[in-house]
Amino acid sequence: MARATARTASVLLAAGVLTATPSAAFAAPQAPAAAPQAQAAPAQQNWKILWEPPSDEVTAAAYWKTMDIKGQKQKKGNWCGPAAATSALSYHASVGSGTQASLAKKMATDKIGFTSPIAMGREMTNYINKAWKTKGTKYKATRSVKNPNLWNATRYSYARGQGPLVLTVFAKKSWYPKAGKAVAHYVVIYGFDDTTRWDQSTYLIWDPAYGKRKLSAKNWEKIAYTGKFVVSW
Repeated sequence: MARATARTASVLLAAGVLTATPSAAFAAPQAPAAAPQAQAAPAQQNWKILWEPPSDEVTAAAYWKTMDIKGQKQKKGNWCGPAAATSALSYHASVGSGTQASLAKKMATDKIGFTSPIAMGREMTNYINKAWKTKGTKYKATRSVKNPNLWNATRYSYARGQGPLVLTVFAKKSWYPKAGKAVAHYVVIYGFDDTTRWDQSTYLIWDPAYGKRKLSAKNWEKIAYTGKFVVSW
């Protein structure tokens, strides 16, 4: 874990919390051949809309919309950013064992002590462009993301195959009550429980310091770090 002083919203502190003690403070609640003249059936939606959220975990399991990733644990206390980026990139391309260290170097994580979300978006884009042998902006950092906006962005990313989103959160306000007040942390949204309302949904989270978690969509703004940055396609 590393302490970080308050900065302007344009440059977000993102120190890791590998040594912090986990807590369930903001974990999400446990859920829930045609006739000749017939018209063609409408195209199938990319996600199934639920009129009511599932009432229990067993039922809910059938409705999770997930993006296939290979989550990585952070290899250093302040490498939650590189680990989160590497985990998200595994949805798009093969990720080697040295990718986390390579991204940490390119994002200057050790040099400045934390990972900037702007640098993360840039290097994730560079990684995809190199892997796909293409050009163009893919991932970028977006600020001031509200609860409904994050839900819509997550659903859109899933439907379009654009991959996981990376969140910046206050460590202390999320799962690590013993973390310093200014310590930030990166986590990845790799799935969600689709519902008709954002405030009834739950995100599946990959936490580089812990592993799999869940987060109620209502709690994003409660734990979001200064600037409410989200790194997404």
